[in-house]
Amino acid sequence: MRALTSLVIAVILLLFALSSGAMAQDTDWSQPESIDPLAEGIGDFLDVDTTEYEKTAREAYDSGEYRKAAQYYLALARCNMRDGGSIYNLACCYGLMGEAELAAKFVERSVKAGFEDIGHIGRDPDFESVRETDIFRETLERLQAEKKAEDSKKGKLALLEGSVYQKCYIQLPDDYDPVKSYTLLVGLHGYGGRPGNFIKLWDRFAEHDFVFASLQAPYSFSAGSDTGYSWITGLPDDEEFWKQVSTASQDYVAGAIGQLCREYNIGSVYLLGFSQGCTLAYLTGIHHHDIIDGIICFAGWLETDLLTDDDLDAASRLRVFIAHGIHDRMVQLEASYKARDTLLEHDYTVTLCEFDGAHHVPEEPLQAAEAWMKE
Repeated sequence: MRALTSLVIAVILLLFALSSGAMAQDTDWSQPESIDPLAEGIGDFLDVDTTEYEKTAREAYDSGEYRKAAQYYLALARCNMRDGGSIYNLACCYGLMGEAELAAKFVERSVKAGFEDIGHIGRDPDFESVRETDIFRETLERLQAEKKAEDSKKGKLALLEGSVYQKCYIQLPDDYDPVKSYTLLVGLHGYGGRPGNFIKLWDRFAEHDFVFASLQAPYSFSAGSDTGYSWITGLPDDEEFWKQVSTASQDYVAGAIGQLCREYNIGSVYLLGFSQGCTLAYLTGIHHHDIIDGIICFAGWLETDLLTDDDLDAASRLRVFIAHGIHDRMVQLEASYKARDTLLEHDYTVTLCEFDGAHHVPEEPLQAAEAWMKE
């Protein structure tokens, strides 16, 4: 434990020494009155680009290098102590390393930094090896009790229906011609994602000869300093309302397709969903098969509880491309096997692509899906 802690601290100090220059070595940031606001290079730490930290941390996590991922999540947390999402991911790394005390400590710190989804902590497979330890169990029970007490002060929770405008980012084909007809690919990001990030998949496609639109999920939540979005929300212990919300999200996607088809000259329509967005792509494609030609499903699951045999049979003309990383810990590969088998039983045409990766959308299978879409 001490060796790990010392190594992590050393890495953080090195990262910040490189980014902040010699000034960082002479400044005691724990003593504000000792800071010289006119010193050369003061504030250079604000210029640190954390994008590479995030990328490296995620890649290390996906490849099972949890110690390396922890180093970079610590660096991210040091850059922004209100980044509840990164602090929570750090706690996950400790959980995967079997460090129950650190996992519990950083779970609590992530909640203090703004991470709100206490229920998810209890279900997260990253804490499987530490879940039954006294310190982790007691920490989680205390956080759950504190949230329950806080929620009770707010009175009764209700969700009211209303019309709002959501963000949508759109990439048009190279040399776009408004007279020409194009395929429309509608992107549905995963839980906690943002449309501005999901639209960046555009750079991974082989050719830019179609319209790509990235929708924003309707329900926002805080992960600390960041805002994430979800396609589903609901009331506690109200399964019927959850189903109603799911239907509303499907209708929202179908409505967005209608708006995009009126704005642009669209021929075929495909959905591209990742994780939670993949599940919504399945449901939307099947329930709105009259306006959708096919769905591309990355790392998700088919919610059969929300589908009848008649629903499945009626949409069997829908083309389906499924892609899933064989090392995915967030959504097991078995979920895509089950989806494929269910669809095949109802006479769908299904292509399943397994790739050597984890819970993400890499370039090679994405381009395979692109080629499939254009067949």
